[in-house]
Amino acid sequence: MKVFRVPREPGAGGTIILAMIGGLILSRVDWRGWLIGIVVALITFFTFDYAFDSYRAWKIRDMALALGINGLAYLLPALYWWRTLGELFREFAVPFAIVGLIFALHFVFSRAKGWKNPITYALGNLLPAVPALFAPAIAGKPFNEKVLVFWFLLAYYEAIGAAYVETKLAFRRFPRKYPLIAWIPAFIVVLYNPYLAIALVEPTIRLVRNLKDNTYVAKIEDIKRLGWSVFRSVMLLYVLTLAILYLT
Repeated sequence: MKVFRVPREPGAGGTIILAMIGGLILSRVDWRGWLIGIVVALITFFTFDYAFDSYRAWKIRDMALALGINGLAYLLPALYWWRTLGELFREFAVPFAIVGLIFALHFVFSRAKGWKNPITYALGNLLPAVPALFAPAIAGKPFNEKVLVFWFLLAYYEAIGAAYVETKLAFRRFPRKYPLIAWIPAFIVVLYNPYLAIALVEPTIRLVRNLKDNTYVAKIEDIKRLGWSVFRSVMLLYVLTLAILYLT
């Protein structure tokens, strides 16, 4: 199993890079931060499938190698900027807590419901956006609430988008109301910035319209087109969220 390779799912690979870029933009980093951030994102990009496949097969040695590569990729730059353990703990506390919670939930559902369960699949889609959370620390900037809100909307809609795709698959028959119900908590972000409601419009319309759509897909070509449609929707939310948080 190759350690470094291009992710099988273009959406996952794209989200890794875009998440890091968004985190760097909202952290307002200098050229050194950009250089370090992009290098770290590329390491995550090229090792993502190896790490995920190792975790799925529960190969401890491969999991340890993947964790070691990515751990050093994020830790070494942070050590350059944050020289005391207290500073490192402060900057990594929230990102590590979130990542730990995601993995715990994914582990529970993958073992209890299986890897093909729609909820397990949706939870897995929270992971590619994680680099945004670590962008400030590895670029020498303090963690801030804008990065947290940006990550939340990007990762959350990635998961909802995955659930949305599951409702369209003829061999799943996942209830169409579930993604819409699960999307409602996303509106909590308007309490932080009311303008973020603009970014929520298209996803909400898509999920509401899905309730009345009785079409299903089964062919690989149709599933890929559906996936790209969701990715374009994610990109729209990404651009709007990033612009609103950066300018307000």
